[in-house]
Amino acid sequence: MSVTFGPFAFATQHLIFFISCATAFLVGWLLSRRQAYGMGDILFRIIAVGLISARLVFVIKYYDVYLSAPWQLINIRDGGFSLSTGIVAGILWAGWELYRLPQAKLRLATAALSGLVVAVILTNVSQYYQQQTGLPALALTTLEGHAIELPTDFAEQPLVINLWASWCPPCVREMPLLEQASADWPEIAFIAVNQGEGSGTVEQFLQQQQLTLPHVLLDANAALGQAVGSHALPTTLFLHSDGRVSYTHIGEFNTATLRNALRRLE
Repeated sequence: MSVTFGPFAFATQHLIFFISCATAFLVGWLLSRRQAYGMGDILFRIIAVGLISARLVFVIKYYDVYLSAPWQLINIRDGGFSLSTGIVAGILWAGWELYRLPQAKLRLATAALSGLVVAVILTNVSQYYQQQTGLPALALTTLEGHAIELPTDFAEQPLVINLWASWCPPCVREMPLLEQASADWPEIAFIAVNQGEGSGTVEQFLQQQQLTLPHVLLDANAALGQAVGSHALPTTLFLHSDGRVSYTHIGEFNTATLRNALRRLE
């Protein structure tokens, strides 16, 4: 789910996007070194139009959330993008670029397809790995010390599993959103799995923050994070009732991105 470089952790899906873009830019540069036009500029415009369009449509879809917190408009770390919109917008803009520079047709197609092929291959490898590993059966404990087996004890129910710690500021900021969502979506089990802290620390944190979460579990050895390949907190997994992973999110989410992920479970 994530890859670490020294002290930095990156979501695998974001890393795939950057590698794919870099591939397209490299191929475009190699093919157009002796041309009067810059293939890199063309590719940059296509990607920029796709990203801006994807973000704009997502913001419009959840306009009520962003109206109440307009500074969140530029916080693209929340992952709020409409993928289908971005793809369509990018294709349309690529068509416009080809109309302006028909002589760039072959080079642009080769560069774009190179990036696309890399994205498809890496995405399929990542998804295959996640499907093979799935959500492992782990024995965790409640704050009272009772044993809970995840996901067996929540079978046939959609799950939202949040990996967190009290020392993690983004985790703390999104906790109230999880609490509210658990009340708004009672058919979904919201499970907050603390990574590596004791019951006393967790109980004190919940009291200080005045949080009432339905399912708080302790993972003393952070085994769940290791099992799902997450090296960053917070990490949130959204699972269908049959155990299939619907969506994963690395880092802090806001109300819009949480609501969008929950709708995928319906």
